[in-house]
Amino acid sequence: MTTIVQDLAALERLHEDFGFRYDELAQALNTNETTLHRWRKGVGGEPTPVYVKRLEALKAFLEELDALFAEGGAAQAWLDRPLTVLKSQTPRAMIVAGHVDRVTGILYALNAGVAL
Repeated sequence: MTTIVQDLAALERLHEDFGFRYDELAQALNTNETTLHRWRKGVGGEPTPVYVKRLEALKAFLEELDALFAEGGAAQAWLDRPLTVLKSQTPRAMIVAGHVDRVTGILYALNAGVAL
């Protein structure tokens, strides 16, 4: 089980290292940007259990991404490349659309050596 601090750190890393905008991260979590910033700043209460699960899913995605790519540049390129398995959508677009679990599943498979 992760802590909310670790989950929020994953958000910051997605923003800083992989160029996700805060509005995109809010959209991926199905919340608004104002709420996201309150969580980041530790004001106005913590996320409810539903949002904690969504934050944990983003953290799990980031862990799998790190496991597959030794270098951030390669991970960045992968995030922005349309994939056949995603019907020519990019992993970034799928995450922003709220489908982080689908993208994480692809990373699980790739990390297990499954050719997609």
